[in-house]
Amino acid sequence: MLNEPKYDFFISYNHKDKGYAEWIAWLLEDAGYSTYIQAWDFTAGNNFILAMQEGATYADKTLALLSESYLSSDFTQPEWAAAFGADPKGTNRKFIPVRIQDIKLDGLLPQIIHIDLVGKDEGEAKRELLKGVQMDRKKPLEAPKFPGKIPAVEKPVEIIPTDWYQQWLDNRIDSLNDDQFSNEIMEGAKLVLHIIPLASINKEFNIPIKELKQPRNLMPFYTTGWDYKVNKDGYCTFAKWPQSKLPHGYVQFFRNGIIEAVDTGILEANSDKFIPYVKFEKDILKHIKTYIEAINNVGLKFPVAISISLLDICDYFVSANPKYPREKIKVDTLKLPVAILNSSRDNIDEIMKDSFDYLWNHCGFERSLNFDENGNWVEKNSFL
Repeated sequence: MLNEPKYDFFISYNHKDKGYAEWIAWLLEDAGYSTYIQAWDFTAGNNFILAMQEGATYADKTLALLSESYLSSDFTQPEWAAAFGADPKGTNRKFIPVRIQDIKLDGLLPQIIHIDLVGKDEGEAKRELLKGVQMDRKKPLEAPKFPGKIPAVEKPVEIIPTDWYQQWLDNRIDSLNDDQFSNEIMEGAKLVLHIIPLASINKEFNIPIKELKQPRNLMPFYTTGWDYKVNKDGYCTFAKWPQSKLPHGYVQFFRNGIIEAVDTGILEANSDKFIPYVKFEKDILKHIKTYIEAINNVGLKFPVAISISLLDICDYFVSANPKYPREKIKVDTLKLPVAILNSSRDNIDEIMKDSFDYLWNHCGFERSLNFDENGNWVEKNSFL
């Protein structure tokens, strides 16, 4: 027996693919390779099995012509399996598949780099085959042309639903209407201000109490002095009048970073149910700015939704003169349009204009009288 391979290639094929097998064998021998192929090397009187064994044993590489007929044949499967088993890692390229039919490769075959002749004309198929069996490195003699500047891939822009805050806000207002406040509070009409970071809605935060504890940035409405405590929701400041048993207002900093300010004092201070519109808007704008600072201090990013709701507000009104209301609010719960603060550069006064205008609309006015024609907030006469 020979100690060295006698043939460069053993052409393993199904008899239905004889045409491709002979074409490939001829092309390889014309290029200087030696082949062993059933159509040319098996003669009358040969033992077929032994002849196949000779091809598989004494060829340096097995070229398997892959087609439906080849993969379903009982005779060809041992041929390619033996070649694959002799070099399972493909280090010596003992087994080289050649796809000659547009079929899906299953099992181990997709893991092996193959020569693909599907869809190629004769010239293309010839070049593909000779390139595929080439054993030397394919380094070009000349330096390749620079392909060009590599473009940076733009990160996909996250699409944020316009009403991302709505479900949380609706659920929370329903809870407040059911008296599920974060802190005890006196009865009466209530101003509710929510500062809702997008991150608090999208992720489950549990901000440490020591970071939530910012009493100077969490001042309740309508007060100059306040107290604080830790509760199940996070950190809470609250204020009450000396003669009152219950606070008139509180500010809750939830563990997820949402801030809720609830106040009865500014609405209950006037028995005529007149909303002191200058102080009302001025205080809201002032408190929003300090609450935003508290949110920044715990590392929450923009955008932030700012919501104002009025509870038990039926028959309250704003007017240019508290003695002459045009219209009174006819709903128990009034939710003003939500404003979105997208960055620290946004003008809070301007983005809150639609919310305040909507309140005045309920009372028969085209817009808030605290804004000039250019949309700038300008303090008018206060009735307090």
